[in-house]
Amino acid sequence: MPVVSAPVVALPRYQVTTDELIDQIRELYPEHPRLRAVVRAIRATTVQTRWYTRPPLERLREQRSLADHAREHLLDSVELAERAAEGALREAGVTPGDIDAVVVTSATGHTMPGLDVRLMQRLGVRPQARRIPVTQMGCAGGVFGISTAMELVAARPEATVLVVCADVFSAYLNCADTGMDGMIFKGLFGDAAGACVVRGRADGPHMELTASWECLHPGSADVVGTRTSGDGLHGYNSPELLNVIGSVLPHLGDWLRATALEGEDPAPEFVVSHTGGPKVIDALAEGLGGPAELFGMARDSLRDVGNVGSVSALEVLERTFAKPPADGARGLLLAPGPGIALMAVKAVWREGV
Repeated sequence: MPVVSAPVVALPRYQVTTDELIDQIRELYPEHPRLRAVVRAIRATTVQTRWYTRPPLERLREQRSLADHAREHLLDSVELAERAAEGALREAGVTPGDIDAVVVTSATGHTMPGLDVRLMQRLGVRPQARRIPVTQMGCAGGVFGISTAMELVAARPEATVLVVCADVFSAYLNCADTGMDGMIFKGLFGDAAGACVVRGRADGPHMELTASWECLHPGSADVVGTRTSGDGLHGYNSPELLNVIGSVLPHLGDWLRATALEGEDPAPEFVVSHTGGPKVIDALAEGLGGPAELFGMARDSLRDVGNVGSVSALEVLERTFAKPPADGARGLLLAPGPGIALMAVKAVWREGV
């Protein structure tokens, strides 16, 4: 049975509160025609702090080329990813030489060779280890990485798989993006990396991974994503996002019921969710049903570190390991991503072997 050990999340150096960020935005965009609405929208994200790999004014003030964005992202994300991966290996009690495969996901990485190659070399992972680098799963990358690792271990029970997610959204903050989407993104996103180990068994507390599921909503390619221009990456977010998520969630309910054991309540007892934003969490909670506390850790994560993309699910997973459910509790790892796609993994919490 594939199991995941405690993840480790690495945050960068520069912490920026929402009040500090709003002061900077007022300084940089004093003539913005919707400045008051921008400030209200940033506060409505509920994010109180976020971390950047470089000074925030440097990110917001300077206009840089796409090449500069990509170079800074790669340098900064490798540093964060290495810290997170080393911590996850220690938590699992394994060494880089024990790793048979590395799954690396990033919503913001767009270079080749990518983060996976540099990370393996810095960690000392053996050259024969399988590489699975993914850069287009967006915010679903964390759950995708765990799901993929789960399937690798199910096929090869002796395998040990390292999952690493790294996102440096601040490298792509664009001072020219003054529409509401661009301004909200400045307040919503933060930088982070996270890692965990998936293998056939683990000593101590862990989660058994029992089943995975994915659903891509037809015709939703233009709802959430990024567009590229010479001056960088530009995010977009359609108001249709919440409706699309709502239309996919009934299919998740069908899967939960179809895969429940006879006499078992299909509803999860705990949820490890991507954070998205307050309205995304509300949509997931409403569609899934159950008590509001199921998404409490996701809301706490959003407040404390912001939306950290593919790392968000690992950040919430880290909180779940720190404040675990009861032994034997049935849970769900859940994340939406560009597409719009919804990814889920069923899990069972175990206190020991």
